[in-house]
Amino acid sequence: MPFGEDTVSSVIGRQTFFVKPTGNIVLKDRGKQVLKTLDGLQRFAASFGYRPDFYVRSPGRINLIGEHIDYCGGLVMPMAIGQATHGWYGFNGTSLIRIFSERFNELAVINPLDVMSGASGHWSDYSQGLLRFSAHRKLGRGFDVYLTSDISAGGLSSSASLLALLSLVDHHALTGQIIPLADQSERLRLAMLCQRVENAYVGVPSGIMDPASVLLGEIMTLSCQTLKYQRLAPISHDYRLVIMDTQVPRTLAGSGYAARVAEVRAIEAVLRSAVPRGGLAQCPPTERDDHLLRLSDPVLKRRAQHIFDEQQRVILAADALNRLDMAGLGALMNQSHRSLSADYEVSCPELDLVCELSVQSGYSLGARMTGAGFGGCAISLVDAKNVEAHAEFVSAQYQRQTGLKPVVQSCEPSVGTEITLLSEKS
Repeated sequence: MPFGEDTVSSVIGRQTFFVKPTGNIVLKDRGKQVLKTLDGLQRFAASFGYRPDFYVRSPGRINLIGEHIDYCGGLVMPMAIGQATHGWYGFNGTSLIRIFSERFNELAVINPLDVMSGASGHWSDYSQGLLRFSAHRKLGRGFDVYLTSDISAGGLSSSASLLALLSLVDHHALTGQIIPLADQSERLRLAMLCQRVENAYVGVPSGIMDPASVLLGEIMTLSCQTLKYQRLAPISHDYRLVIMDTQVPRTLAGSGYAARVAEVRAIEAVLRSAVPRGGLAQCPPTERDDHLLRLSDPVLKRRAQHIFDEQQRVILAADALNRLDMAGLGALMNQSHRSLSADYEVSCPELDLVCELSVQSGYSLGARMTGAGFGGCAISLVDAKNVEAHAEFVSAQYQRQTGLKPVVQSCEPSVGTEITLLSEKS
């Protein structure tokens, strides 16, 4: 094998090889991503010794509004984006799973029949967990995957993007079937599988929003309690959603995310039977003031206030988007960020600053952090004619005040994770 001449080490029973890939992948915009070079094919062939048969693209996601209420049974408004995880794969005729990550410059070789290995903090935990919980036990159903990604910032759900990609490839390997975009029920089943991997194997108490958004695609409202969702009108052509990467790293498992989940459970323990079966966010609006009065702990009271208010903001934001009321949507984004910063305390000085600068530029209707917080990214609703001027202003002011150079880039809605058969001429 081409990897054989490289340095080999062992990572918790999983072989890891180190190589130095070269070349770039050039893609076309608007979610209909089309390969413009043969780099992916060539790198796969150089790595595994044969030509891949399939290409799979799995988008990242932003959350327009509805932050930290997915694990409370709330309504959220995610959008799959053009930035994505890309994979080329083929079936290798063995029982082994071999996954090369260009990001980590490593090849993980996994025996899916090994059911004893636990999570080790290695990137391949996601692959190992997915294979474990999908019950990948059939002999001779191994596959090879070469992974690249242009999801470079925290808060854009790179982990769900990876898991969604692997879940489709694994299903294909086990059944011989490629799940189409239109098969929503099967994709929601895989989303629940991906969530289980993060929760029970990797150890991150994440909600259903990320994998569901990545697998279903586009802009939607999603009930995290019932999994019912509704497609929404796209953002007005007069505006663009802009991602602002603060360059402050965040790791979901190591952040305060788990602490917030624990606080929600503490609130539920106080309110007990008053909390609907679907979760805290499902409390009727007419009862919420009474619930807040019952919470004597001021921290828990602020957390509950955010959850109740954010749920209502999602409802109002969906209505604003469908009416193309961009000013109304922007105002709700600003309110959401203030709540996330002051009441839920999951922002950080850099996120607060980049949102403030975005609005101060005069080109943005509203800005808010996206994702778990504690660093990572914010998003802004920017006048399409002034996207470059907005980026220049925010970048210059942010760098002057923090010493960090942000990455400011537009994003577009994307279809969900999708497999493409590569033709002989690809």
